[in-house]
Amino acid sequence: MSATIDSHGEIEVIANCDELAPNRQAKLHFRLVDMAEPPFQIRVRSPSGKLILERVIRELPTGEPQSPPPITFTVQVGAYEVDVVQLRGTAIGKAVIEVS
Repeated sequence: MSATIDSHGEIEVIANCDELAPNRQAKLHFRLVDMAEPPFQIRVRSPSGKLILERVIRELPTGEPQSPPPITFTVQVGAYEVDVVQLRGTAIGKAVIEVS
């Protein structure tokens, strides 16, 4: 099994694609192109289009020491859409994680 990610926007979405397979946890981290003030809203849609995760957070998990834990969800085969939006600004990020 394999997974790929296509990410674009001012907020880059990073996933553990080497470890992704059906019934495993996707772990999302984020990288800001420019400094963006919190809060941020994260939404994940399943391959069927159903909203499976929606969260507002103060600090994006970056994977750095002292960073919040990654955003996690269990995946199956298909394409997952990830949207992250700065609520009091204009920074956005979009990604598609394809699990096959």
